[in-house]
Amino acid sequence: MANARVLVVEDESIVAMGIKHKLETMGHTVVEMVASGENAVRAAGEHVPDIILMDIVIKGDMDGIEAAHAIHEHNDIPIIYLTAYADEEMLMRARVTQPYGYIIKPFKSTELNANIQMALFKHKAAKKEKEIIKKQILDNFHNFIVQAIPTSGSQSEMEMRDMLFNAFGERLEEDMKPSFEYKMEEFGISEDTEDGQDIFDSYLAWLSEIFSDFGIRVGIIEKSPRWYFEFDNCPWKEEAKNNPIFCINCQAIINRSFDWTNLEGSVKRKSTIASGSDSCIFTFNL
Repeated sequence: MANARVLVVEDESIVAMGIKHKLETMGHTVVEMVASGENAVRAAGEHVPDIILMDIVIKGDMDGIEAAHAIHEHNDIPIIYLTAYADEEMLMRARVTQPYGYIIKPFKSTELNANIQMALFKHKAAKKEKEIIKKQILDNFHNFIVQAIPTSGSQSEMEMRDMLFNAFGERLEEDMKPSFEYKMEEFGISEDTEDGQDIFDSYLAWLSEIFSDFGIRVGIIEKSPRWYFEFDNCPWKEEAKNNPIFCINCQAIINRSFDWTNLEGSVKRKSTIASGSDSCIFTFNL
């Protein structure tokens, strides 16, 4: 049986102490007990527990479901909901956060432990699957770039860059544009959307997700009218030092995808890790 570090979110102190006792009896460790959604978000970031037991109906401006949304923006932590209520509307809201369990109060220790063990197993399996998919993406990306490197030395560096930039752009139209269009629809963005900020915010969310799938940590800084899109790491740092094609591909992704938004403005590469900078930075000027 796997023992877990557990964050308990429960605003009834007696109930919280009862849960804590059950967990410790089963061999788990309670990293903290909190009574509000705001503190749940704070504690999740501080402790990064193995699992969170989240009461849905809690005091404060943020209920358990809203807290789960906020936690998932920064941490991949499995959440099991605890609640005395089971109405359909609440279930529908809870499902959106993809919980690993849903326990109706009052519950037995055996039921609680079974849900924790299953959640830990499912989360580990899902994480492993994501790593496999990510590795496949990185391998495919690496192979694509290597195959695109010209063997002829007759072309100038500028001609080679332009040729590869266009080749990457054409490939992106086939491989990524459908994903972009689907995500925009999911965000409620259509051809009739007039609010440029809504379009740009949705675009940045999609772009961040794309690079996160490559294993790249992304940061966004707003200094209106400029926005800075920053990479804190690079999976191909050593390769990029020896061959700038790896950097050209990232630039092609950003330049070509920005064109898909039909927004007025420009995007430029400000710095790259491969050239010795601390981060890769792209500047959007709107």
